[in-house]
Amino acid sequence: MKLSVLRHSLLLALVVGLSACGGKATFPVEGKIVNLKYSGLVLSNVGMQNLPVEAKATSFRFPNTIEYGVPYDVKVETSSLHQSCTPDNGKDSAGRQAAISVTITCKDPGYALGGAVKVIGTDGVVRPYTGTGLVLINGSSDKLTMPKDATSYKFTGIIPYLTSYGVSVFQQPDGGAHVCTVERGIGEMGDADITNIDVTCRQK
Repeated sequence: MKLSVLRHSLLLALVVGLSACGGKATFPVEGKIVNLKYSGLVLSNVGMQNLPVEAKATSFRFPNTIEYGVPYDVKVETSSLHQSCTPDNGKDSAGRQAAISVTITCKDPGYALGGAVKVIGTDGVVRPYTGTGLVLINGSSDKLTMPKDATSYKFTGIIPYLTSYGVSVFQQPDGGAHVCTVERGIGEMGDADITNIDVTCRQK
């Protein structure tokens, strides 16, 4: 008897709840976050206030739910600092799947190293580099052979944010007729290409 009354009460509560929301199921707009390292990520969904997300969060949920059949469109309004974030499965209508599950993936962009190259003759006059055989290296493996008549250079490899770099001369050009040195070759990558690691070669 008590069990029957309890079931009746639960059923009544369910009916009242459904009537209060128009008889439609509601869905939270939520999902997971991959590789978020820094603060600054802001998400948006149509008809809702923007949602700031804390650094290193692995999931998110908007505070308001939406009813069955209502469209949602989760977007990245602002990526996190030092990263590029994009949504996947961010646009659909509530109820087409058992639950709303959007994935936000944040990637670490990389930047290039480079600079100018010049030759200073014995007379002190600055000239373009016209030699052969000059090889630069970043770290222990990323090498670059300087093209003849080059006035600038750029390594093909990319360096992630906060990664240390160290550019030096791996091989001097012209059989030792010039001695080349690197300026500002050691540092830590920021949020843009490094373009001032200059190489100066002096004629013996």
